[in-house]
Amino acid sequence: MPKIVVTAAVKDVQAWLEFKPQLIAQMSAVASDGTSYVAADGSNRVASTWDVPDLDAFQAAQTAASPEMAAAMERYGMIPPATVYIEK
Repeated sequence: MPKIVVTAAVKDVQAWLEFKPQLIAQMSAVASDGTSYVAADGSNRVASTWDVPDLDAFQAAQTAASPEMAAAMERYGMIPPATVYIEK
């Protein structure tokens, strides 16, 4: 099962960490084992890793992100773009 890493900047690291339960719930259809990381240098950069059983389904879900998820990501301070890295 491939693993992905998603990185992004956020307005407030603590607020982003509080968003984690919602993010896990939203991603549960296409990814599991979400783990959050914050930059060691104290910057506003964050990352998460996920196990993705079906990369096509994951990419389709990202393309068709619900308006609710987009609003939640904005509310919790994600600053686009996010970068997705895929394990090879």
